[in-house]
Amino acid sequence: MKFAIAVVLAVAVCHVSAAPSTVSSSLLQKLRTEGVSDAIIVLKDEVSSVVERVNSRRFTNSAEKTTVLVNALRERTRVSQKAILSTLSTRKAAVTAFWITNRIFVPQLTLQELEVLSAEHGSEIAEIREQIIATIDYESEGIDANPQVLEWGVDNINAPEVWTEGAEGEGIVVSHIDTGVRATHEALAGALRETHNWLDPYSNAQTPDDDNGHGTHTMGTIVGRDGTGVAPKATYISCRGCESAGCTEAALLSCGQWTTCPTNSDGSDEDCSKKPVLSSNSWGGGNENTWYNDVIAAWQAASIVPVFAIGNSGPGCRSANSPGDQRNVISVGATNAQNAVASFSSHGPTLLTARIKPEVSAPGNQVRSAWNTGDAVYNTISGTSMATPHVAGTVALLLSKNSALTFAQIETLLEENALRPRIENIICTGGGVNITNPWPNNSFGHGKIDAKASFDAAPSA
Repeated sequence: MKFAIAVVLAVAVCHVSAAPSTVSSSLLQKLRTEGVSDAIIVLKDEVSSVVERVNSRRFTNSAEKTTVLVNALRERTRVSQKAILSTLSTRKAAVTAFWITNRIFVPQLTLQELEVLSAEHGSEIAEIREQIIATIDYESEGIDANPQVLEWGVDNINAPEVWTEGAEGEGIVVSHIDTGVRATHEALAGALRETHNWLDPYSNAQTPDDDNGHGTHTMGTIVGRDGTGVAPKATYISCRGCESAGCTEAALLSCGQWTTCPTNSDGSDEDCSKKPVLSSNSWGGGNENTWYNDVIAAWQAASIVPVFAIGNSGPGCRSANSPGDQRNVISVGATNAQNAVASFSSHGPTLLTARIKPEVSAPGNQVRSAWNTGDAVYNTISGTSMATPHVAGTVALLLSKNSALTFAQIETLLEENALRPRIENIICTGGGVNITNPWPNNSFGHGKIDAKASFDAAPSA
């Protein structure tokens, strides 16, 4: 059984130009055949310089820095998007203008609108294309309602040994972008933060829910109580980036913004001091695609640790999925109960840059956690989706010991203290990996995480 996550990249390989702007050929074809299509306008004016400028300044604390960052990004994109938004202001279906990246989502774009945009704003637009669509697909291995004292993956990474030292994630707020969460589940009861805790870009639901189960499962592994999760005293917030099995680019960008500076579920009372310390992301696909990098850069500037699944496109080499194959994220491969790499887990090196991937691995095969169909229902499923929250929970434990730990310190702690199982053969070379220097490698990364060893090595606050 293979837990599959794939991203359908609806961006054509070849492009045709309409006036000065670049229009993807697939979008143009769809408009000609169907009349309308959801589209993304990518502006030429990039926001990376804004992040760099904010990073160069000194601030009293992370919340202050994040507030300044968000305001600066808003102002930059407001100015550069103004003319295009004015052109689109009379259409019936409202557009979504993003500030975390300089893009505009246009639902049901028409060919006539495309022609007007190309003619009037071609010099401002880098690309007009169909939006990226992510999908989450899996097979259930067994739903049950049998209480367990401790899930095997939590035990496998030695999380209970951290708990005995009095650290269970107290005071830490984590987040994930997923299918939602069943907040009333017995393993998650009381773990949801009281305010600024939920956003649903699809239906604007005001309270957390989960039509799929995947999001409830992953959050259960991060903060689940009674042996279900790695950091059982942490609290969480959640954004629905995937509506059931599908995840749109517009929703994932909306969730990226909200994670950086949360609001209440109705969009009110934005407060960057409410940001989480990490974002766990069990979705991704394609190779060497940079479309989410502006969000990752903003998270890094806001001291939000990005954790991403490496994907389930294995066992072949160069199968690491985006955004997990990008720099400045902790990407996670999957292991089984024997500490071997799971057959479905993607392998590095990255397709073009030959970076070693993943960074680390964690239990991801036949993992049991909370499920969405009842408050006492659990499901056993497999995938790097299941490995990723084990790492996110471990990051929460590290930050409960020392909230000042940086991304670089956390990454080093996970890597240098990972368990390194015996490797018979190195099949995926690249990035300096070879038989005489097998660690890190493109299967395990630096190894399978060890929460206790990483925690003990972390400096105290």
